[in-house]
Amino acid sequence: MRRISVSFVSGSLTVLLLAILAGPTSALAAPGFWITPAVPGYGAIHVWPHEVSRPSPHALYRAVFYIPQPIANKSKANPELGRVARMLNIFTTEGVPLSHLHFVVVVDGGSIPTILDNSAYETHFHHPNPNAPLIADLAKDGVTFRVCGVALAGWGFKPKDVLHTVGIAPTGPSTLILYENQGYALVPF
Repeated sequence: MRRISVSFVSGSLTVLLLAILAGPTSALAAPGFWITPAVPGYGAIHVWPHEVSRPSPHALYRAVFYIPQPIANKSKANPELGRVARMLNIFTTEGVPLSHLHFVVVVDGGSIPTILDNSAYETHFHHPNPNAPLIADLAKDGVTFRVCGVALAGWGFKPKDVLHTVGIAPTGPSTLILYENQGYALVPF
């Protein structure tokens, strides 16, 4: 009976695991694989051949994105905003004009710092708001921003502390109800 050393098996498994991980990863990192056509640098997508459930460039799309989660890293843009950018990138890649996309972002709870202007953000977190450029890009592309007024007050902020592209709503949930009653699809993050 032939014995195989544990170190040989362990080493072989490590090489196999690395090969599996390296193969697809290098293909996924190839130039041009990930694209960000509508919001440069945010919400990267890849379009696969023969995808199904593709949007029609002739339809109108309404969605309200609810972002209440706390921000883990206050020095980086809120990843949920990147997901909103991804939706813009997906739809525009399929030929849907920005004028057919009616997207609303409702910021609430732990995500309140996301919508602070640079002055208020610097006062509390000691650096400019990393979300401000992305919010400006999304707003330029037609995305509407709302913040829960109750949560804003709960954090101790005032309307003057909010980015000028963000409207203050009475509450996050009431805003969701209003938009859903207008036919917007709820996209919770």
